Amino acid sequence: MGEFLLKSANVIFALVIVFAIGFYLGGNFSNAPAISLEKLPEKTLSAKANILAVDSQGKGIVSQASVEINSGSGRILLSLNPFVEPDTQDSAKTAASIAQEFTGKSLSDKDVIYSIENSPASLVGGPSAGAALTLATIAAIQEKRVRSDAAITGTIQADGKIGEVGGVIEKASAAAEKGLKLFVVPKGQKTLTYYEQRQEETRRGNFTITRTVYVPKTIDLQEYLKQEGFEIQVEEVASIQEAVTLMIE
Repeated sequence: MGEFLLKSANVIFALVIVFAIGFYLGGNFSNAPAISLEKLPEKTLSAKANILAVDSQGKGIVSQASVEINSGSGRILLSLNPFVEPDTQDSAKTAASIAQEFTGKSLSDKDVIYSIENSPASLVGGPSAGAALTLATIAAIQEKRVRSDAAITGTIQADGKIGEVGGVIEKASAAAEKGLKLFVVPKGQKTLTYYEQRQEETRRGNFTITRTVYVPKTIDLQEYLKQEGFEIQVEEVASIQEAVTLMIE
């Protein structure tokens, strides 16, 4: 997801100071143009979704994103434990906006609070959790749930389309190792090109010259996981509508 990065001790120290505090992202729904949306009930609504990332060592990670919707003033807030980078903040704002549009329910008198749970990282970065945050928000508004045995990776765009991300192979492996049954990727990313490292040697007189070359390889993600002994199903989606059909129940 762009991705979870492990940062230095000074960042960790800062996390301790701000533990469990949230921050306001801007984007107040109460200031949005008036459109015909239904009001939500006066109660707390919540949902969770699995999210995937790649850490600084190149290993896939499965965590959870949660959303809680309470009475408020149209604010969008994001937990500071762990810290999140600006692109993740932007994804949260877009997720809330798309969820409001998709469901036809107003968030103008609500506060939407996002948090990342069970993350080993000190800092969360990257826009690839956008699709998962949007699904969780839609599920909360509709009082449904996102499948706990499924995960999605993908950015969320202002028109509801789901965009491509990096680290798909690593994320797929992490989801499979976690025992998930469904891994959802952006349209076109079920077939991937990666670069295999090889060593080539040539002789020049009494000298042997070794060089590293990278050879492009194309793989089918479903076949790759099957060869690794996993039974997880891989599906592509182009929009949040398609993702909702697969993942919200």
